[in-house]
This record gives sequence, C-alpha cells and structure tokens, in this order.
Amino acid sequence: MSIREEICKFVFDLPIVDTHAHLRDPATLPQPMSALALFNASGNMRQLWASSGALSRQDYRQLEEFRNWDEFSAALSSVKATAFYRIFLNGIKEIYDLSSDELDRSTFEELSEKLSRAYEEPDWYVKVIRDRAGICATCQDSRRYVDRSFLTPVARFDQYVWFGRPEWRAKVVEKHGYEKLTSLDGLLECLEQDFDQAIRAGAAAVKNNSTWCRRIDFSDSSRSDAVSAFADSISSKEYDPRATKCLGDYVMNRICELCAHYDVPLQLHTGPAGGLDHMVDWGNPCHLNELMIRHPKTKFVLFHAGGPFANECRDLAVQIPNCYLDLCGVMAVRGLKAILDDWIERVPHTKLMWGTDANLAEDAFALAANFRTVLVDLLEERVNSRYFSLETALEVSQALLSGNAKRILKIDLKEPQSSNREGDKDA
Repeated sequence: MSIREEICKFVFDLPIVDTHAHLRDPATLPQPMSALALFNASGNMRQLWASSGALSRQDYRQLEEFRNWDEFSAALSSVKATAFYRIFLNGIKEIYDLSSDELDRSTFEELSEKLSRAYEEPDWYVKVIRDRAGICATCQDSRRYVDRSFLTPVARFDQYVWFGRPEWRAKVVEKHGYEKLTSLDGLLECLEQDFDQAIRAGAAAVKNNSTWCRRIDFSDSSRSDAVSAFADSISSKEYDPRATKCLGDYVMNRICELCAHYDVPLQLHTGPAGGLDHMVDWGNPCHLNELMIRHPKTKFVLFHAGGPFANECRDLAVQIPNCYLDLCGVMAVRGLKAILDDWIERVPHTKLMWGTDANLAEDAFALAANFRTVLVDLLEERVNSRYFSLETALEVSQALLSGNAKRILKIDLKEPQSSNREGDKDA
C-alpha cells in the first residue's frame, strides 16, 4: 500500500465531529424534493447568487427563488466555476450517481427524479450525513431544529449582546417579560438563567454572531457605564449605537465569564458576514485580542478561518493559549489547503478543528468529502517531503477530524451505521 493509499484509507474511514452546522429540519423541505428545491434551499448557493447579482435582494436569506430551469441556468452561468458550486456539484453527483459531470436540463431532471425517490425514505437525511458523509456528531446552531439522535445543540445569546437594538430587545422581553428587565441586574439574571438552562439541556458550546451587527471589539465596560447604557437603551424605542455597544461589551464579558464557569467554549464568527450592510473589517479577529487575554480561562474558538484574516487567526492562536481555530465554512480547495498547510506549520495541531457550516445533508456530505480530500493531499505532500512521518500525519488527521472537537467540545462519538463513505479512496 502506497503512502497516499494508507493516508487516504485512514482519513476516509475516520468519523468526523462537525463543529458547526445550521441544518434545516428535513420536515420543512419541499415535497416532493427536486433539483430546483435543493438549490433554492442551499444557504451557501444563495450566498453565491447574492454575490453574483443574479438575484436582487441584498440579504441572501431573503432572496427570491428560482421558478424553473431557465431561470436557474441563467444564474448558474456566473457561479459555475466557484469552489463551493464545484464542491456541491461533486457531492450531489456522488450521492445521486448522476450521469454527467455538469448540470444541463437533462441532468437536472435526472437529479429531480432521484431526489424525489430518495426523500421518500424517512431516514434519508440522517443516512446521508451519518452513513455516507461519516459525520458521527454535529454541533447544531440551536436556533434550528435539534434531533438529539445525531445533533448536539450550541447555544446563542446574541439577543443579550444586541439588547440595545429594539428588535433584539423584543426577543428577551417576549421570553422573560418586561417586569424582569427594568435594570441591568435583571437583564444579567435572565441571561444567567437562560445560560444555565442551555447547559443543562446539553449545549456543547456558545456561539456569538456579533460580526453581523458590529465590529467585534469588546471593551472592558465598567458597571456604571453599563448601567447608564442600559437605562438609555430601555427608555428609547430608537437604536442608540453608543449605548448598544457599551451595554453589549459588558454583557459579552459576562458571557465569557459564564463560559469559563461552565467550561464550555465560546465560538465566534470571524471574517465577513452576509449582506451589503456588513463591513468586512468588522470580523477581523484581531479585534478579539484584548477580550481573549482578559478572559484566560475561557476557550475562544475563531470560526471560518477569519475569512480574509487567516494569518491574523494563526498569529492569535500562536500567541494566546486559550485561542483555538476552526476551518468551518472555508468553501475552497486550494485556498483551504494553503490555510491548513500554513496553520499546521505554525499552530499546535491540537488547537485546530473543522466543521461544515452546512444547512443541508447534501452540503454536509460534499464539504466533508472535500475536506478529507484536501487533507489527504496535504498530508501526503508533507510525508513525501519528510517534513513529518506517516505516523504523525495520521495523528494530525485524527485530531483535525474528531479528536480535538471531541476533547474541546466534550462530544461523544456515535459510530455511523455503515462505513459507506466514498470519496478519494481509490486515488
């Protein structure tokens, strides 16, 4: 057996802990399932449509849907060379055994027929994720559905960090009642109650998505400033950026303390967020430097490799012991390999993780297969160049695919029902 074959067999047989997903409840997917419905439902494809200008809304979550093949194919022409589309298409071809390497009208109809038949099986969704992709545990954004047979919830408390925004304040008021939210202490009491409930319900981590609303620089707000900011926020129906940031900073520091107390990691979106009203610089992970140093007992996990700030993520992880890195949502081939190659050289591999950031089973399968293939290519090169041994290569792959997440997130692996995980095994 060649070095590549040995690495390939090991990597493709390893179970994966998916550190980050937004999987849709399969019960909410259109029936009968079709190729058009699949592409309309894919959040990652919708971001591509938005960036290409193929659909008109600036927020990809509110884009209109394609109604037929002609509309779809016209939009496809501008994104068909992008990495995510190629990765997604390769996954679909493998799952549904399509007869062509590209989508045309005939293949589109073939895919629709096969999707319709497959989704008649009640457990098809789970089968694709667990048995075909080999994903044994998935950390699921708890705003989505959580099937505890294969999903582990991740808690979100963004509504507290963004309490100064009326639309987010309303969410807290709706749950706890206005009478409990007349003071900063009342707000923190509600936060602590929700936090404790989430941990008791099995949350493996806390996710924060502040990049979608603001720059992720969280100062050490004083209590007196936070009290004033709370009073300004609660007394006004308008959004006050200054008060919102001050209060949000104070709450975020409290969330960090709670994560340390309960020993759960804090996962942070870094890099760009969707929509035209989000600034790329908001997600620069360097903004988190002081926060991570301020809370040395909190495990910080920087998501998405920082987008265009991968080097900054790397340097933070090298400098700060409680900073970990996650490649979730890096939908590339060469770019993913370049980042991972650099990180393995510079960052202890025990601090690196990976997740799909998928919202569909087909997404999860495609992205898992792509990551395994990229990992095989990289490790083969490193072994052949004698940078490290085959034994070290296998150790690194096990850590990246499941070992680190299992340790940091305290995830118990659930072995898939079969080992029918396909991909680059014969390469």
